[in-house]
Amino acid sequence: MNSRIQAEQQKSSQDLTASARTSAPVLEVKSAAKAYGDHMALRNIDFTVHSGEWWGIVGPNGSGKSTLLHLLSGVLAPSSGSILIKGKPVKEYSRRALSRLIAVLQQDGLPEIDYSVRDVVAMGRYPYQDWLGRDQSDGEEVVDRVLEQLELSPFADRLLTELSGGQRQRVALAKVMAQEPEILLLDEPTTYLDIHYQLQFMELLADWRRRTGITIVAVLHDLNLASLFCDSIYGLRAGESFMQGSPDECVTEEHLRSLFQVDPVMIRHPQHELPQFLLKKKD
Repeated sequence: MNSRIQAEQQKSSQDLTASARTSAPVLEVKSAAKAYGDHMALRNIDFTVHSGEWWGIVGPNGSGKSTLLHLLSGVLAPSSGSILIKGKPVKEYSRRALSRLIAVLQQDGLPEIDYSVRDVVAMGRYPYQDWLGRDQSDGEEVVDRVLEQLELSPFADRLLTELSGGQRQRVALAKVMAQEPEILLLDEPTTYLDIHYQLQFMELLADWRRRTGITIVAVLHDLNLASLFCDSIYGLRAGESFMQGSPDECVTEEHLRSLFQVDPVMIRHPQHELPQFLLKKKD
């Protein structure tokens, strides 16, 4: 992506963030905790996400990131505290109503199954189908538009088994785009992608947000990518809140050393002036 487009996307992101701060919260986590027997996976989690923001959830393995995402999606119920979606407890939504508001993309994307790309993307229209499986809106037009936006139209009749991992992840994104949610939750979506597809995937998300104002909450391992794309970062350590704020506030030498037990070298991105880091090699 050239520097002009990157600059435009960065300005758009800043505009979205500024307008989001004046809007009502779409997602609120209030003193949320999750226990499995005697084990407290999460405790005292508090943060608020406004419409159009992009939040990155970071932390070491076992810190509770995926559990937090499951609470946000309604898959798990908090042991205490509350999760509010647009001011209403998530538990009060029906599954169909919730699926019209929230889409979830897991890290493993889509399995290699004998379904065509178009059929898989059309599965995203499930929340809008009646009991006979008929889409109650312009479903086919939505699917066609999403395929075109993600440059998947030439692959529409191809089976998933014929696609690369990066292409399948793009189809997985197309499926949740066809769902037309207001909030997108992602669990380490770039884990199995090479650096080309990682950047492409994040840029596709940024473009979707620029066009629609969708709210994104993503669990991410790559803090450099999180710094480049996210407005706010929420860090977890051992199930508790460790840090919360902008990339400048969170991606620091002190935080990285404490959170991940690494010795970083901090730099600034030459185009965006956002914090990035390198890792020192032990002598």
